[in-house]
Amino acid sequence: MNRLSFIFFLFAFSAFAQGNKIDSVIKKQIEEYNSSFASAFIKGSRGDLVKAYTDQTIFMPEHSRQRVGRKAIEDFYKQWLTQAKIVSYERKNLELQDFGNYILEIGTFDETLNLTEQNPFSYIGKYAVLWKKPSQRSLPLTIAAEIWGSSSNFDDRNIPNIDDSSVPETEVYSVSDKLASEIKERNKTIKEFVQNRQGAEHAKMFMPDAMYLTYYTPILSGEKEITDYFIEHEKPGTLSIDKISILTSGIIYARTAIIEFGFYSVDWHDGENHGNVKGKSMNVWKKDNDGTLLLFRQIVNHD
Repeated sequence: MNRLSFIFFLFAFSAFAQGNKIDSVIKKQIEEYNSSFASAFIKGSRGDLVKAYTDQTIFMPEHSRQRVGRKAIEDFYKQWLTQAKIVSYERKNLELQDFGNYILEIGTFDETLNLTEQNPFSYIGKYAVLWKKPSQRSLPLTIAAEIWGSSSNFDDRNIPNIDDSSVPETEVYSVSDKLASEIKERNKTIKEFVQNRQGAEHAKMFMPDAMYLTYYTPILSGEKEITDYFIEHEKPGTLSIDKISILTSGIIYARTAIIEFGFYSVDWHDGENHGNVKGKSMNVWKKDNDGTLLLFRQIVNHD
């Protein structure tokens, strides 16, 4: 077991006992950031929009490819703001999870934007931000990763068309320690459940108190909502999965959770209809009382 894996196991059970207490200073800082981000977005101040990102930030926008680093993220916002006028923007923080050296924020957003010669469009969805705590309390939080997606199906002609041609292809995570191997096996199992249309079994990959933020759907919370979703979404029928890949692009070992960044590709057909869907995810894994790795929070969107 490597040092990072040892640290994870060392702190995991003590954290469960302590509960999920959020430092009031950190909570206030996140609230202030969300307010300042909304103001900068509406004003079109790109410099203020990217101030919390670093050269290592993993950025996962909906209907666009994964980007890494402040420069690539600033390019995304440049394209967005060149094509759209932001009429209003608001984030509502629903949950903060303290993982020791990282904080996971989950919430909803409401954006009204105008593309050229179009009526205002209400882009409403949910988001997750993984905040990295600073080495010194006096320093600000930084964003380690961010992902978002709409809460309902929508016509993507209502949002900016982002050119990803300069964005490098997402690479497969090459480190092979014990926990990374466990995650790989878990993803292999999920792949089989999806391909075989075993929704009820897929749902068992989540903890009872899990949250699932998937594409074009409101936030799903708890065992019943997640199980009902997968039973319906992956029910046997005329749709068939011809080919599927679920891969890992990176892993962050927080003290009380493992955060995996994934990307997928699915070839499907339904009668004469067929297609390919690509996307990405932020997956928060934890061990249950039996030591089984399960999904605690998962956020997914399409490229």
